Amino acid sequence: MLNPLRNPLTLLTTLTTTLTLTTALRAPTLLEPWQITRLSTHSPSGYPGGHPYSRLRFTIHDPNTIVLGTTNFGDADFTPTSANCTVWWMSYEADPREGGWMNTCGETAAGGGGLQGKWMFEVVEGTGEGGVTTDFGVRVALEEAVTLAQGSVVKLRFQGEAAFRVGGNMAGSCGGSSVCNWGLKEEDSPVLVKQELIEMVCVSGTCEDEDVE
Repeated sequence: MLNPLRNPLTLLTTLTTTLTLTTALRAPTLLEPWQITRLSTHSPSGYPGGHPYSRLRFTIHDPNTIVLGTTNFGDADFTPTSANCTVWWMSYEADPREGGWMNTCGETAAGGGGLQGKWMFEVVEGTGEGGVTTDFGVRVALEEAVTLAQGSVVKLRFQGEAAFRVGGNMAGSCGGSSVCNWGLKEEDSPVLVKQELIEMVCVSGTCEDEDVE
């Protein structure tokens, strides 16, 4: 089934409708790409007594400061932020590339006292040449929202993807017990993730010009 967020016509229609209804909102421009600074995967041995779970873990950083408007306390700005993202799955059952799971990342750390956004991600298909821990992509989303001075609520959502593959930007090894651990190569870090604005909406109120910069 076609993902509406990846259908250019649907995305254009959605953004056009949203921006028409909230003309006071201005899309952020000249954004620096997100950075995946660390990434690793683990798959178990399958030996009796061992746990049967595989794992993907990565750290992502947004270097941008995004101002959504003003509040009674000053600018409503999202300063550069980082998040740690992890997903576990049963190695002999589900493949997260096929499940369409939306995973929420752990608590974010925002610099400069700014607001915190909500990071989420999906595991998606890679090149199709390897297993789920050795050949995959991550589709990452960042949602940022704030209540402005006059009570209006503004929400933005960004999305970007990156691909990872052992033999490409990942390396590692499997032990004698068949436990495998792979990670992002130091020379390939950080992996840049070009994000796009996929949603920009006034959730509540009118978001008039005096509220939103």
